[in-house]
Amino acid sequence: MPVYWIDRLNGSLGRLPIGGGRLELIHWAYSDALPDNQPHRHTYFEACLVGGRGAGTFTSHGVQHPLRPGSFFLARPGVVHQIRNAPGSAMELYWVCFGWSPEESVPKGEGDRLLRALVESDAEVTIDDGRLIALWTALRAVAPAAVPDQIRSLVGALVIAMAQALVPESEAADQGSVEHQVARQAVRYIQDNLNRPLSLDEIAAHVHVSPRHLTRLFAAFTGTSPARYVALARLDRANALLVRTAAPIKEIAEATGFADVHHFTRSFGRRFGVSPAAHRRGEAHVRNEQTPGGLC
Repeated sequence: MPVYWIDRLNGSLGRLPIGGGRLELIHWAYSDALPDNQPHRHTYFEACLVGGRGAGTFTSHGVQHPLRPGSFFLARPGVVHQIRNAPGSAMELYWVCFGWSPEESVPKGEGDRLLRALVESDAEVTIDDGRLIALWTALRAVAPAAVPDQIRSLVGALVIAMAQALVPESEAADQGSVEHQVARQAVRYIQDNLNRPLSLDEIAAHVHVSPRHLTRLFAAFTGTSPARYVALARLDRANALLVRTAAPIKEIAEATGFADVHHFTRSFGRRFGVSPAAHRRGEAHVRNEQTPGGLC
């Protein structure tokens, strides 16, 4: 049975100015007893909070992190990760999928510093001090009857609190190998430019490596080629825009870098098993298959 407060969040805000940049909300979700999942990747960030019960593990970069009530963890774009429950202990889990891009024309402040640190670091797991569960609980309570400004305020506070939870660790954390830094910069450049054509040469030039070298680094980091990652990221963003906006399908195709609406419709159908129009009408659920290690 659908969770109404989650449905309301998924049908409201899509983009939100925050922290000197633009937050792209892709998907809100909640499970009172999360099933185990396969090792997989996303083209976006996935921020998760274990609620009041359950325990398990979050595995990322091959490292297994223990989870308990109050654990907050962040799966980063392109990184293989897996969530598993401890035997007989299904976790309550809140999560939100999003992207964030800085906007240079926007005045900078503490929020910008926090969100830049969040997206640029390798920090992944911490223990909530109570702020995150309070904000998620508040969203759950007010979302069914809230006006957009109320939801916007709570979402902004939640995202900043997520950054605050990880930034103290990220400031002192190892930023990872040079190869991972290059791949992560390439992923961010792709996310920031999905509305227009993107070539391998352009992406490689932005991160100051050869196209051939970038292809090797990208495959090691994301498990796929830059071209396929771009294609999947376009479709993930289009999926979010279909749910959260009333924009015509032609405009969504243009906003996500497709040459024409027919190409967009064919690509969306192959990826999700349903046409954009049918998905918007709620005639079918988008297919979200997990293959071990694959982008989903």
